[in-house]
Amino acid sequence: MKRSVLIVDDSPQIRKSLREILKETDYEVVGEAGTGIEAIKLFHALAPDIVMLDIILPQLSGIEALRMLRAENKQSKVVMVSALDSLDRVKECLKAGANHYILKPFEEAKVLEILNKVTEQ
Repeated sequence: MKRSVLIVDDSPQIRKSLREILKETDYEVVGEAGTGIEAIKLFHALAPDIVMLDIILPQLSGIEALRMLRAENKQSKVVMVSALDSLDRVKECLKAGANHYILKPFEEAKVLEILNKVTEQ
């Protein structure tokens, strides 16, 4: 059974890269958002199994979006996506309830390994 994934990143190129990685896997991209506000709306509309959430987003940061998602739904899996230079923010996200994180630039094998890990939690 395929797991549904919502990809949230303000970079269309990053969203495309993640979509390509997830093609022909056990994961199906059901939606994409470029802002934190869009992420919350799509989360409500799509109820994805996993949210891949960039930390730095316009309108509503990934950390704020994470806190909102966690306040509503403790079961959803959230994987933060971050550049190397924001490791402190990654730690803050884990404290706020993220299940895991992926650092940019990412490798296909690492992305799939982390998604597999969080689906087993």
